[in-house]
Order: sequence, then structure tokens, then C-alpha cells
Amino acid sequence: MKDLFIGIDLGIETKKSSAICILKEKNKIISPLTKWCQKCGDLLGKNVFKNLKPYLKKTKVIAIDAPLTLGKGKGKMRLFEKFFSKKAFRKEKINPIPLALILGVCDLSFKLKKNLEKNGFILNINLIETSSRLLGSFLSLKNFHFQEKSIENCQTKNQKSAFLSAFLAFLHSKKKTRYLGYKDGLLFLPEISLWKKEWQKFFYSTWKKRSRLKYRWLKTNIFQKKV
Repeated sequence: MKDLFIGIDLGIETKKSSAICILKEKNKIISPLTKWCQKCGDLLGKNVFKNLKPYLKKTKVIAIDAPLTLGKGKGKMRLFEKFFSKKAFRKEKINPIPLALILGVCDLSFKLKKNLEKNGFILNINLIETSSRLLGSFLSLKNFHFQEKSIENCQTKNQKSAFLSAFLAFLHSKKKTRYLGYKDGLLFLPEISLWKKEWQKFFYSTWKKRSRLKYRWLKTNIFQKKV
């Protein structure tokens, strides 16, 4: 039975700037996989897949905080990244890092995606892209029951990002995620009912004020109650 949910914060191959979090659910309690958390820590990017491999057969969803696709044209930014680069998001300091500045991360993320696809994972189905920067701002964790370890116990920023990504993988398995994007890539976030109230209002207002011409191809089901 596939009962694991993996979150990955991906850095570059040659630095200890990546992290993995593995969660499981039992009796409605969400807890870390003890065996993994005993050695939980930042790791070299080139070692990520090797560390994942023993758990893949039991994994239901993987969520990765790193680009899994590239846009076309200047900067390779996807349409959803251009939307989150609007002044309102920049002012709140939750805009995405330009892809041109993280090409080393992209190199590793595409290699990882290829390896995961060889192991049966399908992009936008059980292999999804997210942003821990947005999750950390938007998501309210107060209505969920965690055991042993929560984000406050994570020792590094990378581990916190991996924890949030793993939790999103769990939500995705429960059909409690929504997407924003275009054919150049989809970003997955929790359904809006799980967001902090102030961010629900902020996002709705920013979405309504967007340029309908510039973002005419940008699609989302964030405001949809059921999928």
C-alpha cells in the first residue's frame, strides 16, 4: 500500500542545499517517517535520488520545490511565475526567484524528474511542483494533527521547505490542492479554504485586478470548492 508523502526542497548538485521530508498518515495523525527523520538533514543535490529510491514504491505523491518545466522566451519564466512577479507579490516578498538565477537548480530538477518518471511518477498527477515560499505564507496548519515533529522542529530553512512540500503532497492525495498555470507549467497550492484568511482576500483581490489580456491564458481552479 502506498502511504508515504514526500516533499523535496531542491538545491544544486554540488552543495548541501537540498532536503527531503517523508510523511505518513495513520489514524488521521500526520507524522514523519521515523527511519528517515533519524538521519534527516541537508544533503548534496546529487544524492537526492539515491536517498529517495528506497521509499518510492510506497510513495503516493511527491511535491518538489523547484522548477519542473521551463517557459519559452526571455528568462524562461512560466506564466504563473510572471503573475506572482506582480508588484503586489513583490511588495509582500513572496515573488518567485527568476529562473535565470537558479539554472543550476533547474539542471538538477530536470534530472530528478526524469528519474522519477522512470519509476512511474507522472508530472501534475503524482509528481507536482510547488513553492514553499508561498506555502509558508498562505497555508494555515492549525486544523491539522501532527505527531512527533512539525515545521517548528526543522533545523534549517531547507528542511522547513521540504516539510511544507511533503504536507502539500499529502493534501494532493486528499484532492485538497489546486493549480495555477498554463501549458508551460502548473504550480500546485492548497485549496483556498486552507489558507490564512488575510491571504485569501489578498490573492482574490490581486487575481481580480490582473490584466485580462496579459494573463488570458493563465488558468486556475483555486476558487473551485470541489475537483
